[in-house]
Amino acid sequence: MIPMMLQSSGVIKTNSFFTPALTHLLMIFFAFIGILLHGIKRFSEFGLQSCSAEQYISPILWALIVGTLTQMILYLLFPSFVGKQIGPAAHHSFAQIVLFVWILASIAEELVFRGLIQGMLSPLSRFGLSVGNITLSVPVIIAAVLFGLIHLGLLTMDVDAKYVLTIVTGAVIAGLMAGYFREKTGSIWPAVVVHSIFNITGSAVEYVLSHLLK
Repeated sequence: MIPMMLQSSGVIKTNSFFTPALTHLLMIFFAFIGILLHGIKRFSEFGLQSCSAEQYISPILWALIVGTLTQMILYLLFPSFVGKQIGPAAHHSFAQIVLFVWILASIAEELVFRGLIQGMLSPLSRFGLSVGNITLSVPVIIAAVLFGLIHLGLLTMDVDAKYVLTIVTGAVIAGLMAGYFREKTGSIWPAVVVHSIFNITGSAVEYVLSHLLK
């Protein structure tokens, strides 16, 4: 809301790289305030703690596999979008994508969804759905669905509705994986890594396909 107000007032130019940067910095600020209101001693309940190096291995491997497959399916369904950046990233340089999409967005959005929201819903973690040996708790599912729904904002940018719904589905999948490892490790950082890898594989697959289809 604040970035949009600054845009409409002319303080920030439309499509400026400052808009997503400010948006994500505000997300970090308000999410941290929300967590802080629950007390410093409860930080661990919101994933604000470290984990061992070994606990990053599975999140990294699974994110690379699923992230790549998800993005390939997306472009197989919508080949006309290969090479076309949508949303705020369409106006970013590669360095800005690395900083704002791969790093800042991953931290900010995970702090909100897997940190604050999933943490607040933790009393419901005993309920969930089991798929084989994997159990997805209610907090994981709710946070993932909400994360997917925020991508519906792409509809306001005249993006094809079916394409947006596919992106939303991919975001929910990424959210479920991030939430699962957040709950399994007790730390938000594996979730941040999962999120970042999904963004990176998205850029990588798009780059490779755009050159192959030339």
